[in-house]
Amino acid sequence: MKASASTRARFEAVIAAQFGLEMTAACAGEVDRILLGGARGPFSDADAYLDWLEGRSDDDPEWTALAARLTVGETYFFRDQMAFDALEKHVVPAILAARRAQGALRLRLWSAGCATGEEAYSLAIVLDRALPDRRDWAVTMLATDINAEALAHAARGVYRPWALRAIAPDVRRRYFEARGGEAFELDPEIRRMVSFAPLNLRRDAFPNLLTNTVAMDVILCRNVFIYLTPETQRETAARLGRALAPGGWLVTSPVEASVDVWAPLSPVNVSDAILFHARPPAPPSLARGTDAWTASAMAVQESGVPPALVAAPEAPSQAEGPPADPLDEARRRADAGRLAEARALCEAVVARAPFDVEARVLLGAICQEQEDVRGAREALRVALYLAPDLAAAHLLLGTVQSHAGDVAGARQSMAVVLRLLHDAAPGDIVPAGGGVTAGRLLATARTYLSVLGQDRRGAHGV
Repeated sequence: MKASASTRARFEAVIAAQFGLEMTAACAGEVDRILLGGARGPFSDADAYLDWLEGRSDDDPEWTALAARLTVGETYFFRDQMAFDALEKHVVPAILAARRAQGALRLRLWSAGCATGEEAYSLAIVLDRALPDRRDWAVTMLATDINAEALAHAARGVYRPWALRAIAPDVRRRYFEARGGEAFELDPEIRRMVSFAPLNLRRDAFPNLLTNTVAMDVILCRNVFIYLTPETQRETAARLGRALAPGGWLVTSPVEASVDVWAPLSPVNVSDAILFHARPPAPPSLARGTDAWTASAMAVQESGVPPALVAAPEAPSQAEGPPADPLDEARRRADAGRLAEARALCEAVVARAPFDVEARVLLGAICQEQEDVRGAREALRVALYLAPDLAAAHLLLGTVQSHAGDVAGARQSMAVVLRLLHDAAPGDIVPAGGGVTAGRLLATARTYLSVLGQDRRGAHGV
């Protein structure tokens, strides 16, 4: 039995609006099962189910269930080995060499559409092998997906042998421990490198400090665009490009490497993989004869990395007149990855106006991006003293606590978000949230609670 063509078309429009997904012919059977299943529930027919669905908030469990049914979660470690070879042998060493030359030991990476975590953890293994002094670095590894069930699976870090089929035996021995022959548990140190969070590429705000999606050195977004509508592809590509730091790299799958979609990022052939580069402008003050360029080039030559892959040292900020609104300017610079400048602006605002809650929240978000846990906690503590019911500040504090290993504190903060936004309309813009809606903040808090509920030391079931 099949749903009518008009009902199917309406469902496809609803799903495109919510997730940006394009329902292909391969999805036809699942779409019919969803629609006819809805008609067999408390609804008179499939259209009544769709009437009900369109009224659901973004954090409704029905959307979570649909996301799980309509997205393909099957993946495995080191899928598309050429891309990981390019990252491990060229891109990551080049970024590390440039950062060492600058004296800026920081690195930010994002797996967008991480499914059950194999891609993000593969990237973490690459970084672990490339960075023996990792504890001296401020490293952020973000992994996001629309599927809350997949994120919970990823947080457990336990996989069946099929997910490890492309891993070399020595890597398996080094990073995995067998659990009864039917499952393998990933090294807890590697698991702790990755922070999982919900994010809907179609509807969520990014790049945005609240979603931790700014100034990324590397973004992996692979086998995601093939499921998106053309409009969502263009919009998402543009926003992912803005989420890259100057000189950052974006990795997609070979079938998604469309120059037109990813422009103005530049395609580069690296170890037979096509990657996209956010080429930084070469500032006049950093021409090739200067000390900064010389130090960077020497580091690259010593590492054996092709010089063409090295990002230029960060340009000093150009002389700019006083902004009309310093806080708006701070947010703009933070979203562009100019965190030190953004922090200075925020601190200046706080010095002049100690009771400016929004400045405190933005300062807390910037401190979190800079891996300054103490500074983030202090800024958010003051913000919540001034405005105890500010949901955005509670959510930020929860993420800071989660990343610092304070699971109990993070759970408490996320529970407060749920209480504060319980009666809010899903489309309401959250104060001090940079454009994030109440519905999305609720969905984020609920998913964090789900993930935090997992035993991060590892469960033995898959």
